[in-house]
Amino acid sequence: MKKMDELMAELGFKQEAPRAVKEAFIKHLIKASMGVNVQTPSEKEEMAAHPQKVKPLTPVQPQQLSFNFDDSHSQPSSGKKAVS
Repeated sequence: MKKMDELMAELGFKQEAPRAVKEAFIKHLIKASMGVNVQTPSEKEEMAAHPQKVKPLTPVQPQQLSFNFDDSHSQPSSGKKAVS
């Protein structure tokens, strides 16, 4: 099995390319292939260095949508008749 740096070299990434670019590419490949959002090592380091910047996710409560399909509102809003 090949290491990530070998794969990156085969894909044309330069050895001196920024680490964040390589991580972003791998993150994109993981999300595109598996549908999973992952954190890169740089993101983890940033979160550990600045925990006050991290916003906790608050769960959103689902809401039931409702629609009023009265016949009284079926006229065009401009007052003009529809042309067929």
